[in-house]
Amino acid sequence: MKKSFKSFIINKDFDGSRVDRFLKKKFPDVPQSLFEKNLRKKNITVNHKKVKNLFKLKIDDIVDVYTEFKIKKTARKNLFFTTNDFNELKKNFIFECEDYCILNKPYGYASQDGLKVKKNVIDILNLNSKNYYIVHRLDQETSGLMLIAKNRFYAKRFSEMFKLREIKKKYLVILNGKIKKNKGELQTKDELNGKEIVSKLYFEVISKRNNFSYLEIDLITGRKHQIRKQFSDIGHPVVGDTRYGDKKNKNPLCLLSHKIEFEYNSKIKKYKATIPKHFKTCLETFF
Repeated sequence: MKKSFKSFIINKDFDGSRVDRFLKKKFPDVPQSLFEKNLRKKNITVNHKKVKNLFKLKIDDIVDVYTEFKIKKTARKNLFFTTNDFNELKKNFIFECEDYCILNKPYGYASQDGLKVKKNVIDILNLNSKNYYIVHRLDQETSGLMLIAKNRFYAKRFSEMFKLREIKKKYLVILNGKIKKNKGELQTKDELNGKEIVSKLYFEVISKRNNFSYLEIDLITGRKHQIRKQFSDIGHPVVGDTRYGDKKNKNPLCLLSHKIEFEYNSKIKKYKATIPKHFKTCLETFF
């Protein structure tokens, strides 16, 4: 019998995962074609049997790899962050357990990597390990609470809960102008790839003064830039939002992911962000 180069026992994190996706996690530099070739040649087996790349793994399955992948090393991507950024983010954790953490994200950090992104939350947290998984995003300019999974099982679980709207999120926002209604609903419809997309939120005014409005938002759908775009469309751009129409205020964006609530281990978990300095300054100035 051949001796395996690497052997893995599947735990709950990879229950239901395709074998090729599991292998990609374990060998991120290996191309997909090499996995498929070695699966065909039975150099990679599951429970000592030949399987296809689409095979779904179950808990306690044994994946044996009988080959040592030899690949050319590519140049490492330039990093624009250091352990100081890691320490800064960890300092802003308001809760952490074995399955998830709650980050009070500072202004200026993107949630994940992108074309013009230099610093992003998930790569910084995974600087020395691969223990953190993104399950939702905040804009780079938006501050406040982010729920981050710490294993694949809860990454899948929380992602599904977001899709089913079982995770409640509330925001605080300062708008230009005095909004007419003291509470209400904004609902818009757009088309994306031939499908109708509905964006929906509820709002309630906390204060109106000096041609500014301070609101709490109950976000129902969570589309990209949803709060910023919907209020801009009715003539009330978010303070500091130069992209969506605020041409007079040079402040950082006054949008805060303030509260998050969800069920975990049959208990309701509630978390609340502290209001950042730039947001407090605007409240003191305008109200």
